[in-house]
Amino acid sequence: MKKMIITILALILTLALAACGITNSGTGTFTDSTVYTASEAAEPAVDQNITAEEATGSFSIKTEDGSFSTSDEETLTDAYTDTTRDKTTAKEETAETEKESENKTDANTLIDNSSDVYKITSAGTYVLSGLLEGQILVDAGEDDEVVIELTGATINYGADSPIKIISAKKVEISAKKDTENVINDTRAAKTTDVENQGEGAIYAVCDLEIKGSGTLVINASYNNGIHTTKDMTIQNLSLKVTAYNNALKGNDSITVLSGSIAAISTNGDGVKTENTNVNKNGVTRGDILISGGTVTVYAAGDGFQSAHNFEMTAGEDGTTPTVTVYTGSYSGYTASNASTTSYKGVKVQNELNINDGTITLQTYDDGLHADYGTSFDDGTKGKGTVNITGGTVNMSVYAPENKTAGGRMGPGGRGGWGGQMTVSGADAIHADNMLNISGGTVNIDSAYEGLEANVINISGGKTTVMANDDGVNATKGNSAAQIIVSGGYLDVTVSPNGDTDGIDSNGSYTQTGGIVITRGPGSQNAAAIDADSSVKISGGTLIILGYGRVSAAGSVKTYSLSLHSAGSHTVKISGTLYTFTNANSYKNTICYSDTAVSN
Repeated sequence: MKKMIITILALILTLALAACGITNSGTGTFTDSTVYTASEAAEPAVDQNITAEEATGSFSIKTEDGSFSTSDEETLTDAYTDTTRDKTTAKEETAETEKESENKTDANTLIDNSSDVYKITSAGTYVLSGLLEGQILVDAGEDDEVVIELTGATINYGADSPIKIISAKKVEISAKKDTENVINDTRAAKTTDVENQGEGAIYAVCDLEIKGSGTLVINASYNNGIHTTKDMTIQNLSLKVTAYNNALKGNDSITVLSGSIAAISTNGDGVKTENTNVNKNGVTRGDILISGGTVTVYAAGDGFQSAHNFEMTAGEDGTTPTVTVYTGSYSGYTASNASTTSYKGVKVQNELNINDGTITLQTYDDGLHADYGTSFDDGTKGKGTVNITGGTVNMSVYAPENKTAGGRMGPGGRGGWGGQMTVSGADAIHADNMLNISGGTVNIDSAYEGLEANVINISGGKTTVMANDDGVNATKGNSAAQIIVSGGYLDVTVSPNGDTDGIDSNGSYTQTGGIVITRGPGSQNAAAIDADSSVKISGGTLIILGYGRVSAAGSVKTYSLSLHSAGSHTVKISGTLYTFTNANSYKNTICYSDTAVSN
């Protein structure tokens, strides 16, 4: 008890001095007895075995004026800001009793309203170190900006959110350099809504920035890990969040600028936004933006679930993000009794844009998925579009062998059976409306269907598809089904046997450029390339290994080649050599091109 009082009193002084604008640095020891289990898929991006010792004994705080230290249950001095002056000053209240000091209400002081809840009531910088068995509650003014610096802090709380922000304009939580910090939300898992309970280990109703060059580990057994009802921004720090439900939830938006982040959900989604109302600039909320850093997501459900858009792009400094996603049983953290109904890698209600960086997905449902038709407050509807303009997309999407009419997937469903959800097939990339590939590299190692959309436009990039059913499929939808190839390189592999198509359009296939190699069975009903209306080529090169009935026009000629046997092959197209490998042997080779082709 004596040690606990010392730690709490030291924490009060640390926060109070920081509120005065005085430069502070604190030291303390702390402990975390949690042992983290590594995922079967891969190691998290953040150190798994963060350890510390419980804060005991002497605790010191350095200030510009000297040093305060406590080794006994002595009365601490109290510092405050005089907000009526231009300069910040500190004042010692030496005659106060301990209780009076704890309950001062001067601006920028830390107030103890109970035995374990500490309140920040105004703008300022607050430095936390050591062990706190309690809560930090921010209840500042609507225009106040609060900075909470973690300098080797462990916060454990089981009655509400360990850090809860109920009023402020903006709060920044910073893990300082060379420090390891732990926040444990020890509440039992949420089963029903409870009034006034914070929804995450860190919970805020204002814009929230998580940053620093130190380490922050969050364990949230109640619901979400970090949750703000506004905008969330993450940069620089090493962050590991393990949550019962969503690891990261920013209702209005989530932006990752840099850092090393592991987002783990044992029963829910990894990273999620919710709101789609319009902000003051007329822009629809709900976006997820990744422009830097390394982000690894382990989710029982969807890896990323965006209420509006998802975008990966280069940062202002030219750095590019690296994102890895494991869902369902691909994540070694998924609870055996998880009851989620979707296991997609990235799911959006509007547009999904990959412009730069690298994203790798191992999912038990669609890898990249865009819904069409969601109604937004600005009067528009969800576009259902996936755009890939650059970067690298690697994916392995689970689909049981020979599955054409449903199977069991999800937690407990590794191998295809015994899971909790019946699905018709997992696509590597699925856009309800339009899929556009104009650049970058797309590698699909396995999927039920590789590329699926109402309209598929390929104008650039390099795309390789291996699928159990159709490799590329244009489905009926909002408009006539079309596959349009005007550039780029597309290499498609499906089985030479069974009811599969390398390229299948429920409308038309049109090629005016690019290089396409497609494989499949050798019949009209199951083919290397098939379309309900027509397959037309007026430019580019189309190599068919299997059956395909094509209408050629313009300068396109037919070339006699032998490329359909199993093994490695090299083909020269307009003087450039291309090498590819057939895993199987196909019936025959058909080649159409507007330029010279040989092997």
